[in-house]
Amino acid sequence: MARSVNFVWNFVNELSQRSIKERGVFLSAYDMHPYTKGAGKELGLHSQTLQCIAGEYVTRRKQFKKVRLNWRKSGGVCRSLGWIPVNTGAAQWKNGQVYHNGHYFKVWDSYGLNQYK
Repeated sequence: MARSVNFVWNFVNELSQRSIKERGVFLSAYDMHPYTKGAGKELGLHSQTLQCIAGEYVTRRKQFKKVRLNWRKSGGVCRSLGWIPVNTGAAQWKNGQVYHNGHYFKVWDSYGLNQYK
């Protein structure tokens, strides 16, 4: 899943850079949603995850005041750390694990979250 997230990040990065270069328009996260529509099924990601990636990208682009951010690499020596943004509406707590998009992720439950829904 982290490879798919990196792929979407790189796509959004390229899309944003081309928009700025060709039209002089900075795309918002909302403007990027139609371009990633339907890609979640092919990449095995939830649609809200794609929206979170676009939102995170726009936030970081504004924070660092850059036209283009660094590419996220999935392989090689200098690969990026894997991350999967999870929206609370797309994740559930089941059997002491986080259930998201058909996968279970183990977490260290130091707060006793298994007692709550």
